[in-house]
Parts: sequence; structure tokens; C-alpha cells
Amino acid sequence: MKFILLILTTNLVFGLNSSLSDSSSFTRSEIRFYSDVIIDSSETLKDNIRVLGGTLNVYGTVESQITVIGGDVHIFPSAHISGKIVAIGGDVITDEGATISGKVVEASMDQGLIYRETFTDSAASKKKESFGITNFSHRFREGWVHPEPEVFEHNRNEGFRFSPLNWNWDRGNESLIRLSFSVGYRFGPDEFIGRSTLETALLKNRTATLFASGFKTARTDDEFRLPEHENSWASLIGRQDFFDRWDETGFEAGAGFDFSLLKLKGKYVKATQTEMVVDSNVWSLFHEKRTLRENPSMLETDVEYVEGILAFRTASYTPLSTGFALLSKIEMTIKENNETLDEPTLRMSHMAIANLKLSEGVVLRNRVILGMASETVPTFRQFGIGGLGSVSAHDFKIQSGTHMGQMNSELIFTEDFTDTFFMVILFFDAGMAYSTSTLVDLNYIVDHSDQFIQSAGIGFGNDDGDGINMRINFAKQLGSDGPIESTVRYSFNF
Repeated sequence: MKFILLILTTNLVFGLNSSLSDSSSFTRSEIRFYSDVIIDSSETLKDNIRVLGGTLNVYGTVESQITVIGGDVHIFPSAHISGKIVAIGGDVITDEGATISGKVVEASMDQGLIYRETFTDSAASKKKESFGITNFSHRFREGWVHPEPEVFEHNRNEGFRFSPLNWNWDRGNESLIRLSFSVGYRFGPDEFIGRSTLETALLKNRTATLFASGFKTARTDDEFRLPEHENSWASLIGRQDFFDRWDETGFEAGAGFDFSLLKLKGKYVKATQTEMVVDSNVWSLFHEKRTLRENPSMLETDVEYVEGILAFRTASYTPLSTGFALLSKIEMTIKENNETLDEPTLRMSHMAIANLKLSEGVVLRNRVILGMASETVPTFRQFGIGGLGSVSAHDFKIQSGTHMGQMNSELIFTEDFTDTFFMVILFFDAGMAYSTSTLVDLNYIVDHSDQFIQSAGIGFGNDDGDGINMRINFAKQLGSDGPIESTVRYSFNF
């Protein structure tokens, strides 16, 4: 009889799940047989999972649907459930402090047929919470304090970089103190790299974090151009590298504040900056005779600087929906080679992205980047305009200077609009780099608008649910007779 009731309960719950779920927000499904599943505090689960015969331990964020049959569910204090968890035939333990803005459905046979739902009324919860912060941000763990490197990387400076060890120790996600350790090896210069970070969380929901870190790593100012993994593919396949890098070895300490959608971080850094030589023997699948670009010249320098970062995004922000995101960085160098500078060297960059969904399947995306620095900023830290991720169809950093302004716009017609397996993208790029003695001098852009370099193009690609799967762009310079440039991308233009 219990077996029949269990089958009926399963059908009932699965039926309810089908009717109550927003299927458009779920991208994949997975079934785990007799396997325990742990959602780490650093994870945000967006995929549907069915667990048969195993237990589920949730420390992180669940935005999708998890169905557990014949196993127990334990929801820990750091967990945030905005999706749905369905437990059939097992017990559900919810610790105090866990945030449930979605649903937890429990169907148990131990004491007869029991059907129970747990959820949080959003209107009621907002009355109780003055600031409305209820979850520990996934992005904070992803790289806000301890950046976790890609396991495999390939570029003209490091050659093949392998970083297999990325450890985090915090007593099974229950301690406010966290020790992180990453180590890798550069096969080009034959040397080890890594980072070790000690951090402690403070305040409600771990809003504040104090941290200290020792490191040897590569730095770049070109991360806005394209994701690092995509740059690795360009290097591995086509012997192209769109980042300029330098090496930093040293120590840093600071504090970070994570208010979910708004993040702030400040740190003091004492490090040695050295040039990273170009490995002319770096292997690539094609274009083995292509000449590699040289690094900007620099001298080995001991520096002390402070850095502040502000990041904000609206809750609805994704590449294909209406939303806004902002990233601002300010860096001030106060010492060079143990001598205090009479006037600290400033370098500031501000990037804003605004997306507007015009209608179903049509999205307008815009990005603006402004950069400004002191006249004393080193040459290798100057801003550059041109090339992939900047102004398409132009040479890499064809313009450089202490200041820059850049705009990128694209109109995306998704597969829903084209009613095919591919999307169509129309895009326009414009930008200018220049040097001026005034730190904040936007009038220069207006007065010298003829120095703008521009391009326009069309792209074709497909979306795998999490982002661009593959995309082919065709771009041409505006105002010149340059050739049409074709580029294969594995991400959005920005």
C-alpha cells in the first residue's frame, strides 16, 4: 500500500512541479543514481537535478529544481533557495539562517502520507529586513577575494599554464574563516605561480570580509576585451594573444563588502612588477609562423599601491534581458623602489553596460568605457584602443595614451525572433585613446571627435542557454577602404 501511495505522491509532486515551474529558466536536466550531491557555498545551481537514492546537502544557492527520491535533504544556514527542492520518501532538515524564497516540498511515508511545503512570502520578509540582503553572493566567492584561475591556459607569455590545485578550507563551509590556496606551473618560463589567501567574514550574512594574500601571478589591464579562456583558444589555435601582461609577486591586504548586487573592495598591495618575456616557441595548431606581438617595454619595479573597486548590477541583468551593470576601478601608486612619490600616480577605469529588451527576441546592448590616468603612468599601463574586444577590424591598440573613451553597441535578434537555429547581431564600435595633462578631460573627446576610429559589422551565432556557444563576426572599418575582417568568437562581444 505504501508503495502505491509513494507512486501516487511521486506523480502528484511531479505534476505540480511541471505546472508550477518556469521551464524557460531551466537549461539542462541531470539524474544522479545513489549518489550524494553537495551544493557548495560557492555554487549557484541553475540546472535541474533528480537524485535517486542519495542525500542532498545544500550550502550554496539553488535557482533551479532538485528532486530527491529516497534520500534526505539538509539545508544549511548559508543556503539560499530561490528555486524548488522536492523530497520524496526522505527527511528535510532546514537549519536556522537558511533563506528560502522559493519552495521546499516534502512528501514523506514514515508516518503515513505527509505533504508539506515550505516557502517565504517575499512581501512579509521585506517588512522584517531593513536592507533586504539574504544571500551570500556567488560572485564574491568566484573571484572577489581569491581569484580561482582556469585549470588550463595558453598565451604568448606563459606558454601552457597548468593550475590543477585550487583548495578552499573552511570546516565544510561552516567556518567564517577561510583559507584558500592555488598553485600552477608556467611551462614557457618554467616556473611555479600561485596565491594563498586568508579571509574572515564579518557581519550578517558575511557581508564584510577582511583578507590577506601572498601571490605570484600575471596581471593585465585588457580583461575587458574578452574572457581569458577565449583568449587561450585564440592562442592555442591561431597563435594570437589579445592581452598585454606583466608579472607581480608580493603581498596584499584589504577588506571587501558584498551587498549581493553591490560590491566594494579596497586593498593595499606591496609587490615587484617584472616584464614577462614573449615565448617565440609557443606552440599553436595553426599559423605557426605568425609573428607574436612584443610586450610594452617596462623596468622591474618595486611598487606600493592602493586599489578600490566598485561593482554593481541590477537583479535582472543578463546579456539578453533588460539590465544595467557598472564596474569602476581606481588605483593609486604611492611608492616606487621604496621611495614615496611626490605626486601619486593615478589610474582609473569605468565601464557601464546597459541592456534593453525592445521586444520578444530583440535586445539592444550598449557598453561605454572611460579611462584616465596621470601623465606619470608607465607606458605598459597606458590605455589602448583597437582590435578584438575594443574597436573591431582595426589593428591591436592602434591608438594608445593616458586617456581613452570607447563605445560598443549591438542589436541582437535571437533564435526566437529569427525562428531558426542561429541569432543575428548587428554591431557598431567606436573609440579613441589620447594623452592630456588633465586627469579628467572629457572635453578632449568632443573637441577631437575626428580622431575616433570606428567599425561596424554583422555576426551570426547560437545561444546554448548560458551564453554564446559560437559566433562568427564580419566587421569593416568605417571611413577607410580596409578589408572585411572575420572573427570566430565563443562569447558575446561584451
